[in-house]
Parts: sequence; C-alpha cells; structure tokens
Amino acid sequence: MPNYEYKCTREGTTFELWQEVGADAPPCPTCGAPSKKVFRPVRTIFKGSGFYLTDTRAEAGVGKSDDAPPPETPAPKPETPASTTETPAASETKTEAPKPA
Repeated sequence: MPNYEYKCTREGTTFELWQEVGADAPPCPTCGAPSKKVFRPVRTIFKGSGFYLTDTRAEAGVGKSDDAPPPETPAPKPETPASTTETPAASETKTEAPKPA
C-alpha cells in the first residue's frame, strides 16, 4: 500500500496515511474537517545520452556518443545535361553556290 500525503481544508495542516490505491480521502485527524490529497513532483534522474540538446546536434565531437554511427550525407544529384540540339543563328546559315549548268 502506498503512503499518501493529505492537507486539511480548514486548518491547512498536512498528514500522511498508508492507504489503498483509490481509497477516499480521510477526514483530518485533529479537527475532523475534509482533506485533499497533496501531489508532489516525482524525483527524476536522467542518465545516459539523448537527454540534452547537445546530443542531437551535428557538431563535431560535441555530445556525440562513441557507439553512434556517423550521420549519412545524401549523395549529390547528377547534373542534367543541357539541350544538345542547337539551332544555328540566321547569319551562320550556309547557302550552297548554284551549280554550273
């Protein structure tokens, strides 16, 4: 059974009680007024990689794990060749000389 902390709604005093999960809040032991459950933040410790901003950056040597493979760089796209058909300019057109008769 977990240990819960309660606060009196009239006096503001706090008390703890071992109680089943989901049980109703008991009355205050000193004055008999209703009480409310007090919620406290849970102590959390983050260990290992992946919990800091420096772990996700791609900077060289900063926050990187030795076990992680290096990020892959995308292959460069091949350049598309320009149009191979060229039209000659009007001044560059060749004219054939008339054939002798």
